[in-house]
This record gives sequence, structure tokens and C-alpha cells, in this order.
Amino acid sequence: MAVASRVKAGWTPMVSTMRNAKAILITLLLLNSLALTGSLGAMAQEEEPVGELPEDIWSDDYIYQNFPWYGNDKLQFNEYHDYFTMKARMLQLANANSDIMEFHEGMPGGINDRGIDMNSVSYEGSYYRHASPWVKITGGEHGVQGGECNDFVGDCGNYADRPDVMLVGNHHAREWMSYEVPMLFLETIAYYYGMDGIDNDGDGLYDEDPWGDADGDGVLDDDGDCLRLNASNQDFNGDGILCGPGDLGVDEDFDEAWITDLVDTREIYLIPMLNVDGNRYDREVFCPDPAWESCSGGGWRKNLRDNTLTGVTPLPDVSEDVDEDCDGVDLNRNYQFEWGWPLGATLPLIPGTCTPSEDERAGVSNNDVYTGPFDTVDNDGDGKINEDHVDGKDDDADQQIDEDWDGGNSEPETLFIQDITEMNDDDGDGASDFKATLTWHSYSELVLYPWGHCTGCSAPDEAELIYHGAMMAEMTQYQNMQSSDLYPTTGDFCDWHYGVHRSFCYTIEIGTAFHQKPEDIKHIAVRNLGVPFYMMEMADNPVERAQIGIENAQRAQWITSPENMTIPESGPIPINMCVSDVFPWSNDVN
Repeated sequence: MAVASRVKAGWTPMVSTMRNAKAILITLLLLNSLALTGSLGAMAQEEEPVGELPEDIWSDDYIYQNFPWYGNDKLQFNEYHDYFTMKARMLQLANANSDIMEFHEGMPGGINDRGIDMNSVSYEGSYYRHASPWVKITGGEHGVQGGECNDFVGDCGNYADRPDVMLVGNHHAREWMSYEVPMLFLETIAYYYGMDGIDNDGDGLYDEDPWGDADGDGVLDDDGDCLRLNASNQDFNGDGILCGPGDLGVDEDFDEAWITDLVDTREIYLIPMLNVDGNRYDREVFCPDPAWESCSGGGWRKNLRDNTLTGVTPLPDVSEDVDEDCDGVDLNRNYQFEWGWPLGATLPLIPGTCTPSEDERAGVSNNDVYTGPFDTVDNDGDGKINEDHVDGKDDDADQQIDEDWDGGNSEPETLFIQDITEMNDDDGDGASDFKATLTWHSYSELVLYPWGHCTGCSAPDEAELIYHGAMMAEMTQYQNMQSSDLYPTTGDFCDWHYGVHRSFCYTIEIGTAFHQKPEDIKHIAVRNLGVPFYMMEMADNPVERAQIGIENAQRAQWITSPENMTIPESGPIPINMCVSDVFPWSNDVN
């Protein structure tokens, strides 16, 4: 951020107002002279830069955004995947790249970290009976099948010296772009892993423009090819940002060897579609095709939990059909950390939980953020229930922390996230191995970091969380903010991962609609492609990487001495500073 003027990283000192005034005066005199000689039009035409055309710089495949794996419109991200085509493609890619990828659905289970007996059915959606499909990705000498085996999770690609990264899409059924971005990420790894440098854009250069501002000059277009275009071609994706992320020539020629190195030194758990039940219902029933017209402002958000059979309402469900006014749980309000109402949630047996909505297809709903039912189990055997909810504190003063929760993690989908997180402990230190976690949502073009459950509060690693958020915001041109600054939530994915497992967790709100039009899929996915790779990179030590980045940013700040300043008779004296987005500054005198 900047004080008095927003200046990106790589900042240029500000020019004084006096120098600007002189320049303007000289320019006016010159224009007046040209007008008098009758040569103004000819001179302006001669000096105005025309710029180059895309075909002057790049290959046709790059200009027309043809991905090198080719294939149908779904594989080229011109159409949406559905659950079945997505699953088939995941399986196909895993089989074709079996040294680094392995396809899974849910987990085999066993006795989980909480002493509960789980099995594969435990993770199946309650309506269509699908478990969440996912791909384990890791490479190196022994690959995805040659490491330690985890019988509970069902994979053998586990290494004690490799950090784990979890990337999750589609908590909310109607947010279709949230599974397209991870699918492009998967395609990118499958195609480019193990390759030497490639000229991705056909300009004769290699690896010259990676994701983000690699050279620190404040410009995403590191090789300057987009900037060479005429202005009419500098906003390829139509978002109003010239030569921004997703435009032709910006972050288009990444380093394939770097991708290979990340895959060889990380364990990636990619879960593109967590909420299969909800997504199928949104696509097949709730929002008739085309969904971007039938559900222009809304759609089905939750899973398909049958609430009338679980004590939420006293009436039996004799039809077994989905009760759209009552059924379902918001999965991103169902995690145990600071779970529950009243922050935007609905409480069982309270009016509003199962009463008709005005128009959910238009986004008007009274039950979209239902957090799930209360827990009724005495989890610690002390004769009480719900006396120590999950908040990192010993609420009942019994020398135990968070041992008798009041709700949350009640759904097959959130139980899957709970167990895949808590049953991954390759180094045997008793803590989850996931040092970095990310969940894609839509929409709003934001990067959100914890906390979400409280306002005016700070996380223990606030400066470091802000730093990594700023890096991802820079490469997407999204806004970086604390989650609760958007609106407070309870029981969300990132508060649970950070609050319980100290995983650096981010929510990426992508795009501008729940059901983006098909012509937007590709450029939004491309705009967000660098983010999961950044998460992979920083996962080895998020705190240390942030601290090094902040220290380097501090060295790069300066205050310029103004050539001319007017000091007001009263009030603050204005001072211009060039400040990086990640520089820790405050105007709080206390």
C-alpha cells in the first residue's frame, strides 16, 4: 500500500510539483508554436506510438490461448467440467502420470486421530453417495508410490522431509470456477513436469516471464512484451487492467524446471470438488441450463444433508426428496474452530432455519449458511456435553483444551477434510503435516487470511500472513485482506486449519459471479494459475519465508526529500513515501 499515492513494488521516487509545473508550461508553449505553424496534426501523428500487434510477437497457439495438451472444449477450459467429466479427467491424468499422480475418492479409513472408527462410506455424500475425488501429487526418486504408506488415507507417497500442501475447491456448490482453477493447475503439472525450458508463447525466449513480479520493478509483465502492444490489445481479458494478470504477455512463460522441483519436494493433496452432492444438485436440478441465466445471482450453496431426519425439525421427511427450504449444511461454516451461530448462521429449531426462502436462485436466502447440528456426545466422559468448544482455550478449566466441542465437522465432506488433515503425520511429531492450505471460492477477487471469526483481532502470525497474501494478491491483482473485514464468519476452513493446526491458510475469492459465463473460464483460470504454485513454494517454512521477504522489503523503502513544500499553519504536515504492500507500517501513534 502507499501513503498519499499508491505505488507498487519497485517504486519510483515522486517528482516534485514544481518540476511538473515547469514541464507543463514548456509543453503548452511547444503546442502553441506547432499550432501556429500548422504542423500540430502531422507532428502528433508522427510521435504517437502505435505499438505492436500480438501476431508480431507470439505464436498463434498462444494468441488464441490453445493449451498444448489440446483436447475438447472442457480440456481447453472453454466449457465447464461437471463431476463426471472432471473425475474422468483426473483419473486419466493420474494413470498417464503414475510416477507423480495417484487418483483417490474419499479414504479407506480405520481408527482416526480421535479414536472413532471410520470407513469409506463415512465420507460419501448423503444424497448422491459420492466421496470427494482427489489427486495425490509428489515426485522425486521414488515418486507417489514409493514412500511410506498411510493405510488410513490410502496412499504410499508419504515422506517425512516433504511439507504437505492441501488445495481445495468447491466448498460451495454454485461456485463453479472454484474447481476449474485447480483443474488447470492439475493439467499444468501433468503436461510440464520433467520438461526443460519451453518457449510457452512462441517469442523465441525461455522462462522469461514467471508468475508475479519476478524482477521487483512493480510491473507484472517482466519481459515487457504486453507493454509493447498497442493499447487496444493490452486488456485481453476485458477486466479493465492494462497488461494485468490473465492478459496476453503477462506471466506467460514460467519456469518448467521450477515446477518439477516443487513437485519433487512437496506432497500436494488436490481436492478440486469437495461438495460433489451440492454441485450435482446445483447443476442438474436447481439451476437449469444455462445456469448463468437461470441462477444469475444465486444457486445452491450447501451440501444435501437431510435435516428433517436429524432432529433439526420435528417433521419426518417421507418423500426423501431435497427440501430446498431446509436441507443442507454450509460446509464452510461447519468446521469446529469457533463453530456456531449467530455470525451469519442459522440455529437448529429456531424460526428461520426451515422456512421458505424468498428466491435462492436470485441469491436471496434465509438458510444458506446453516452451520449444522449441535453435537450431543459427551466427548470427554465427564458427564457434561459441549462445555469446551474448539477455540484454543480451556473453557471448563479441567486442564484439557477443546475436548468437548459443541458442534462442527458433522458432514461427510468436512469429516473428510478433518481426517485427511489429522491422519497425516509423516514425521511422527503429533502435528498435522499441512503447513500450507488453500480453498478456492467465488466471487469478489480477494485474497483472505485468518481470522474470520472476529473483527478487530490479530492472528499470532499476522505480519507473515499479510506478506504471503500480498504476494498472491500481486500476481492476481486481487485485494488482500483479513477474512473478517469482508464479513465475520464462524467455523470456516481457514480458521480451523490455522487455529487448530497452525497451517498458513488462505481463501481465494475468484472471479465476478457464482456461475461465470463460459467465455470467462479460461482467462480467470489463467489469472489464478500462479497462486497454488506459490503456496507449494512457501509451504516448506511459511514464517521464515515471510520474514525474509519482509526484511528485504524494509531495506527497499525510502522517503524522498521534497524540492518544494508548503507547511500549513495548522494540522498535519504531508509527507510522501514510497511503501511496498508488504512493508509493516502503521499510522497509529500508540
